[in-house]
Amino acid sequence: MRSRILFLLKYYLFWIIASVVAKCVFLLYQGNTSLSISDYFQLLFRGLRMDVSLGGYILLLSSVLMAFSPFVRAQMLRRVFSGLSLLLLAVFWFVVAADLELFQNWGYHMDATVLEYIRTPKEAMASTPFGLLLLLIGLWLVLAVCFYVLYLHFVGKQLSYTRGRWWETGVFLLIGGGLIVPIRGGFNVAPMNNSFVFFHKTNMFANQAAINPVWNFMYEVEHAGRMGGDYKYMAEEEAQAVVDSLYHTGDTVFRLLRSKRPDIVVLLLESFTADAIGVLGGNEEATPNLNQLAKEGVLFSHIYATGNRSDRGVAGVIGAYPAYPNYSLLKYPAKMERRPRFPKDLEEQGYHTRFYYAGDINFGGFRALTTMSFQDVVTEDDFSGEAKKTTFKWGVHDEFMFERLFEDMEKAPRPFMYMAFNMSSHEPFEVPMETKIPGQTKDKRFLNAIYYSDRCIGEFVGKAKASGMWDNLLLVLVADHGTISIKNRDYHEPATFHIPLIFAGGALNVRDTVITTLGSQTDVVATLLAQLEIPHSQYKFSKNLLAGDVMPFAYYGMTGAAGMITPEGVTVMDLKGGKTITGEERNKYLLKAYLQVLDKDIRQ
Repeated sequence: MRSRILFLLKYYLFWIIASVVAKCVFLLYQGNTSLSISDYFQLLFRGLRMDVSLGGYILLLSSVLMAFSPFVRAQMLRRVFSGLSLLLLAVFWFVVAADLELFQNWGYHMDATVLEYIRTPKEAMASTPFGLLLLLIGLWLVLAVCFYVLYLHFVGKQLSYTRGRWWETGVFLLIGGGLIVPIRGGFNVAPMNNSFVFFHKTNMFANQAAINPVWNFMYEVEHAGRMGGDYKYMAEEEAQAVVDSLYHTGDTVFRLLRSKRPDIVVLLLESFTADAIGVLGGNEEATPNLNQLAKEGVLFSHIYATGNRSDRGVAGVIGAYPAYPNYSLLKYPAKMERRPRFPKDLEEQGYHTRFYYAGDINFGGFRALTTMSFQDVVTEDDFSGEAKKTTFKWGVHDEFMFERLFEDMEKAPRPFMYMAFNMSSHEPFEVPMETKIPGQTKDKRFLNAIYYSDRCIGEFVGKAKASGMWDNLLLVLVADHGTISIKNRDYHEPATFHIPLIFAGGALNVRDTVITTLGSQTDVVATLLAQLEIPHSQYKFSKNLLAGDVMPFAYYGMTGAAGMITPEGVTVMDLKGGKTITGEERNKYLLKAYLQVLDKDIRQ
């Protein structure tokens, strides 16, 4: 029995070492230079608690298998553990390798969101260049094979024994039972969660680097099916009163339209972060046409995306629904159908509505939302000829999508509201033009793709002006979400969510106007409907940015965290650990009330 217990100890240490190596690989891949030597030691040391927990899960299974050892030969048990180790190592290093690139794009570790994309693998892989994909696959295989060889030479050989006595089964089961302690992270009331390894007060990357990505993924998958969060902070009446006060506004003060029923085009701009927009303090070279449109029309300069993924952004713009931290509303079409969507309101006013997404409309739950919200939907299947010949991983490039949009506008019944979601500014940032912003770093390639999409928008606007359609057109431009791709920001900070909102077009009676009211992507609906003198009280989470007595604030949510921005400051809460990442008490109170009301609403 001594040799088998020694095997379990070595096996436990083997998996802890694998987890530590995974952290080192993560740090090398991310290339973050914001950490001190002390931070490196801290994150490895604090992260051990989670590494020990993951090893505990594996050893628990191993102890149960070892309980059969008194009744089987050593050779058979060695084969069982060899097969188990190969399988676990393949899964372990696959998650680690996939997490490396996803973290660069998302700013947080891989969660159960990836399971939503299994049904559309082409789109799920579209953000990753082929060469990078091969690199990650190669890294996965090399690490898995190397650690399997290490297991065979330094751990597996320990399994050499003669059959024992029956009571040894009980010993191994007791060992397995004792592993509950390291699995839970000790004798604490709260079980192991991400906050156990957080140690840095200001550097969230350091805290994220301490997390074991495999443990985190297991946790997220396990909790993926739980519909709601534990967001009960106060009496329901108190929380509702707080949220009602946030959305209470007076009558519209600024009248922007000279036409009561203009034609409307809403452009949903993929990843158009404020960091890329010249008029918002970003890159002047990347968005000359958006900069010009802002000067010709109305720029809302302090608008924040409600979430950090496209599915949250689409729901925010179409249904004025905030990003729920636990899951996307688009995963549950029945819930979305029970909520108002502004294209249906316009349809009741005689508008013809259409949605343009020149890719696979099945991606991210877009099909359900768009088909229930618009009269028509245009997808990649509706393109042919040159557009099909020059497709990229996400579908048809922007120049062809905007060309189709313009052609449809020329023959559209009046009035119309067409919404188009561009894709060329999405990773992997491959655009069909000569490079205008040179450089092969991720931020330069991204800005170059932004330039291409901006150029396509400029050409579209030029055609609309030349045709005369511009005179009665309201053009609304808003991003689906921000990004960390340009300035390597923390995933939770407000600047990551800062996005453009621009009203332009000949239907406006004002020019070169800046609205500085602090607001959210979800406020587009109430603001637009108020200008059209259409009731909007059915949108619980949308305020009219042009009204009197408007409360300046913006909420945003992401996996495991949420933030509240007011003129007084910013508060961001870690919802898994129940801790405040940054902020002050007034905002924290507002954020808690908001989360509680949102949680109750989404459960309905």
